[in-house]
Amino acid sequence: MCPDSRRLVYVVDDDEAVRESLVARLEADGIAALCYESAKALLTDADLSRAAIFIFDVHMPAMSGLDLLAALRAQGRATPAIILTGRADPSLDAAAKRLGAVLLSKPAEDATLLRLVRAATRP
Repeated sequence: MCPDSRRLVYVVDDDEAVRESLVARLEADGIAALCYESAKALLTDADLSRAAIFIFDVHMPAMSGLDLLAALRAQGRATPAIILTGRADPSLDAAAKRLGAVLLSKPAEDATLLRLVRAATRP
């Protein structure tokens, strides 16, 4: 966990290489991030009080990124969110929009991803 009071980006992806790559990109830009390997790990272990934005993979075992975001929305969390997918599907875009999230294809373009994250993490 970060020792300061910066707001955090929470990354959830079952692919370790993707998690590490995303966090490395964010940290290289001075953005603090925490990563989790599953929706369950985030829901069990995370203190979401400092969440600035969520970045969730859509296709994960047990609970998808969309289901995870729906669960957080049901708890009253309006935190901005980015949903990542490796498969193009118009229904995913519609589902993400219904939950107030932006859908990006993997690999996410750095400029777009960083623009969205910077906007959410600004003080």
